Amino acid sequence: MQPAQEIALYHFREELRLLFLQRTKICLWLGVVFFSLFSFLDFLCCRDVYLEFLVNRLSFVAVVLLALSLLRFKRVCRYTPLLMYALLLIGTLSISLMCVELGGFTSGYYVGILLMLAGSISVLPLRASQAMFIGISMYLVYLTTLLLAPLALDPQQSVFGITNSFFFLAIIATTAVQSMDDLQVQLKSLSSQKNIRDIHHDLVNHTDNLEQLIEKRMAEQTTSELKFRDLYNNLLDLAVLIDREGVIKMINQHCMSIIGLPPEELIGSNIREFLRSEDIEVDVLGEIANGIVKGQDLQSMQLQIRKTDNILIDVEISGNRVVMEEDYTFFQLIFRDISITKNMERQILESERLIDTSRQTAIFGLAKLAECRDDETGAHLDRIRKYTNILTKELKNSDSLANVITRSFTEDIFCSSILHDIGKVGIPDNILLKPGKLTEDEYQIMKNHCIYGCNTLKEAESGPEKISFLQMGQDIAHYHHERWDGSGYPEGLSENDIPLPARIVALADVYDALTTPRVYKQAFSHELSKEIIERERGKQFDPFIVDAFLNSEKEFQDAWEKTQLH
Repeated sequence: MQPAQEIALYHFREELRLLFLQRTKICLWLGVVFFSLFSFLDFLCCRDVYLEFLVNRLSFVAVVLLALSLLRFKRVCRYTPLLMYALLLIGTLSISLMCVELGGFTSGYYVGILLMLAGSISVLPLRASQAMFIGISMYLVYLTTLLLAPLALDPQQSVFGITNSFFFLAIIATTAVQSMDDLQVQLKSLSSQKNIRDIHHDLVNHTDNLEQLIEKRMAEQTTSELKFRDLYNNLLDLAVLIDREGVIKMINQHCMSIIGLPPEELIGSNIREFLRSEDIEVDVLGEIANGIVKGQDLQSMQLQIRKTDNILIDVEISGNRVVMEEDYTFFQLIFRDISITKNMERQILESERLIDTSRQTAIFGLAKLAECRDDETGAHLDRIRKYTNILTKELKNSDSLANVITRSFTEDIFCSSILHDIGKVGIPDNILLKPGKLTEDEYQIMKNHCIYGCNTLKEAESGPEKISFLQMGQDIAHYHHERWDGSGYPEGLSENDIPLPARIVALADVYDALTTPRVYKQAFSHELSKEIIERERGKQFDPFIVDAFLNSEKEFQDAWEKTQLH
């Protein structure tokens, strides 16, 4: 390896190490805050062991604070990955001991380990293999702790142990895939930053040399024509002098490298011949000339020009007016080739699209993880998104909601609508999967999935930057079972006190439930489902949203009929 490459590799690894250290501190502070705050959950759900759990939590918080203190020393910082790995295992052990106190595998407290796993791996710059190793290690700590605990391993414990293991492995696989994608993006980002710094350094040097050259030539030349000719031939950008009609009067030697023709063949031709056909049709050159004549110097305008082989290249144009030949006006244009920069911008945009695709996949996978325990499939999530999207577009046409349902609102509700039942992951299987009617006590427990879902999304959105679709997802998960007349749950809200996204998803969810077969009923037809929803106008549903449903009934029916073909 060349010395320059070794230096570049060293700087790259150093940047990655500093990024890991910075994000580790963020993870640890979040751990301090949320591990402490969950003591309120202990007080509400398991008051008989509250003091024991509080000591457990405060002990772990003390260990994390000690680790944060140690990370102020440079010698300790080099061992940040090992320190973070150890703290994750200690946190896993702490939660596992709580699970032992609450019944072993049947305790839903193991979700805290899943949140800690998903949160840390999504933040830290890790390879997929590292993410898998951390996840498997945390799972083994949880499994070993519960197996060694003095608990009877009855059939119910076994079923919950298998179910919990499935969720663990699914989360590990999902986060490993996300880590692989995120790390690749991060590597490209760091590499791009280095390239931009190098280009900036070269441009600064180039600009300094160019300014010195211009000053020298301007001092030496005595006529305008010689001054411009000498300047053009020494510029590293394409410099063109044209008249009002666009005819080229002077052009520098750099035209060979950009257009592909020598100056003598270009002088006398029209610059419009090298513009894109679309720019010729709207007369971009005429607009440029008119602006310059009015005293508006052209700066950093971007467009594409066509080379002799018909290949389009991206250029940045600057220009101003030049008076020569007895007050006759010419226009001096400087074309700078920015193809490399534009390609880099396209790569960055593509990287952002890949990140968004990864996020969408992770969101859908997380929502599907909850649905798969309730005899549902990803098709249910797709239908909810379609029905929600139809209602949202119809509501946007109304004057009263035109300013509320923005593009951002539409994108966010598309993402977050599928998270409405994510809280079901915290409902025991004997209730969630019960084929018959639930008892009153079981029904009360089932209602808690709204609160579980909201709290889960709050924890996922607990970073320094608020994520809009997760905030909307909290409202949807929490309030999608509220009713317009106030008889719903969990808060008993009514009318406009219920957030708009929750009111939209509530109707979409009921329509899907009515038109989909269940173990306790056949699928209702679209017409019967429509009649039921109409009857609930002003009772269960917002009348305005029911009207939007009726206005878009044909789209609902088409979407429903397509599901019958699969």
